[in-house]
Amino acid sequence: MVSKSGTKQRAGVPSSSAKTVERALDILLAFLREGQELGITDLSRALRLPKGTVHRLVSTLAAKGFLAKNEATGRYRLGLSVFRLGSTFLNQMEVREAALPVLHELARVTGETVNLNIARDRRRVCIEKVESSHDIRHFVELGRPLPLYCGASGKVLLAFLPEEEIEAVIAEGLRPLTSRTVTDPDRLRRELAEIRRRGYAVSRDERVEGASAVSAPIYDSAGRVVAGLTISGPTYRFTAERVVQFVKLVKQGAARISASLGYSAATGGEDTRKRKGG
Repeated sequence: MVSKSGTKQRAGVPSSSAKTVERALDILLAFLREGQELGITDLSRALRLPKGTVHRLVSTLAAKGFLAKNEATGRYRLGLSVFRLGSTFLNQMEVREAALPVLHELARVTGETVNLNIARDRRRVCIEKVESSHDIRHFVELGRPLPLYCGASGKVLLAFLPEEEIEAVIAEGLRPLTSRTVTDPDRLRRELAEIRRRGYAVSRDERVEGASAVSAPIYDSAGRVVAGLTISGPTYRFTAERVVQFVKLVKQGAARISASLGYSAATGGEDTRKRKGG
């Protein structure tokens, strides 16, 4: 194996960058074993690494918010970035646990695939699903990043993102995936405003030809949209009458999940989008 620099690298031997990442992770894990606050000397001794190496890694981790320095003692503790990662993980697990009974019930009542989606890195990701009982069904892949700008599952999440995030998604390009994909930025903005107003999204053949969906937002206790609940299936089964029924069911299901997360409809959802001049 030859690296970009042209030097040979033995198979199975980690590169210098991989070794750096490994050592940085070892530093973070050391706080679980050694204590809440550690100095450079403590970490050097615990990891058997030179102080200079530890100091460089700690400085980088601190710059990214994974460590914070106690100026009074010169020692370090875990930073806010670690807390945020942990909170994100816990929130995701909490949403899945709260949503699963509703997913099973909706799948039983509708006979269609029901899935739970979240927004991550300007994409939408399915984190849980219950598949349709029909032989012909809409296949949803867990963990696969998909566009936010097309399909009910994506647009119901995109609609409630901060305005700068919406504009960033639009700026990345609205590539047509089918003949029904909305590629005009102004039209998409109008659709997102309508989704916010009515509290649900409907799509027909937007991301995949022959697939339709309805989706509703799920709120946490702070009134933020943290996930979307979706019923999806073949377009030929999504008649006008069934779409009306599915919209009612998906909104009720999302409301139940939101309530279990501590959301109170009386307070209303928080609009986290930042408007220009306001």
